[in-house]
Amino acid sequence: MIRSRSSLLLAAAGLFAAIAAGPVLGHGEEEAPAGIGAGIGREGRVIDAAWANRAARARAEKAGAPLFAQHCASCHGGDARGLPGAHTPDLTDGRWLFGGEDIDTFLIRPSDIAFTIEHGIRTADPQSRNLALMPALGTGHSLDPDEVAAVTEYVLKLSGQPFDESKIALGKETFEGEGGCYDCHTVQGWGDTAIGSTDLTHPETYLYGRTRAAIAASVTEGRAGFSPAFAGTLTKGEVRDLSIYVLSLAKSRKYI
Repeated sequence: MIRSRSSLLLAAAGLFAAIAAGPVLGHGEEEAPAGIGAGIGREGRVIDAAWANRAARARAEKAGAPLFAQHCASCHGGDARGLPGAHTPDLTDGRWLFGGEDIDTFLIRPSDIAFTIEHGIRTADPQSRNLALMPALGTGHSLDPDEVAAVTEYVLKLSGQPFDESKIALGKETFEGEGGCYDCHTVQGWGDTAIGSTDLTHPETYLYGRTRAAIAASVTEGRAGFSPAFAGTLTKGEVRDLSIYVLSLAKSRKYI
């Protein structure tokens, strides 16, 4: 899954269950209006409506907790804070690696998370979140060792960590030029939730480590996180309950 702030995230977006698929919406409860989850269809509106209904949300959270323990905790940890060895995001911190469908409020919806749960990240599923990965830029690729070292220092600067000032000019030039780092991470280093690129100004969200050596290794070797697709493994009702449970853990729903 993803967000690291993810991280985990879990990142996010239209699966889910018709009312008959599970117990979240009770008799007489209405589906969300067309403006809610409109980008992900009727099933997305159903899950977002369940989130908006206090009783339905409580039922989904209760049902989602054991699903998380069974299917997600092995990678994200029992407390959902991510496991360093698995390079998975903290799903409780309120920082989202992937954004959602709501570009008016920039709030993550449970239907966004459900999309990630169902289709995964960098899987064979044709709807998988697979728009970008961190390319290898080191030996044998576009950057020489001096440029790797310099852009590493520049990333340390962006993240607010100690850095070598003597390498910043070349690092900035590489970041904004030959390295092409700005294209995914933006010139400011803020990342892009549309493609799931890391916000470099928040080193606590780095899934592969925030040290000088870890950053240099990411630049040199590249990175490509993975989250499995659960379509066919979980029912739509289970995906709905799990996505609502995951969203309930986060400190914030803002993804920008």
